[in-house]
Amino acid sequence: MKTLVLGSALLVMASTLAVAQDAETIDHVTDDNVIVLQNGDVYEWQDSTSATWMENDDVFILDDGRMVNNDQDEVVDVTPSTAPDEDVDDEDSPNDE
Repeated sequence: MKTLVLGSALLVMASTLAVAQDAETIDHVTDDNVIVLQNGDVYEWQDSTSATWMENDDVFILDDGRMVNNDQDEVVDVTPSTAPDEDVDDEDSPNDE
């Protein structure tokens, strides 16, 4: 029985590791729900959980479309994306002439 439980545990661990890819680090997170990694990869999310994610957090990108934040112990669904344009300040008001 112990062999069966140990074998099952090893199988679960191996399948989890097979899904994970290399660890990456967050460069920055935009207000537009975009996570930019230090390696240049960009991902968009629709989950408010990752609003607390910050630069230098360590993450794993999983093959099944999820990102795991090791520092926050959270997982969100992500979609590969492109880097957004830099935020433009809304300082153009009618009084600015």
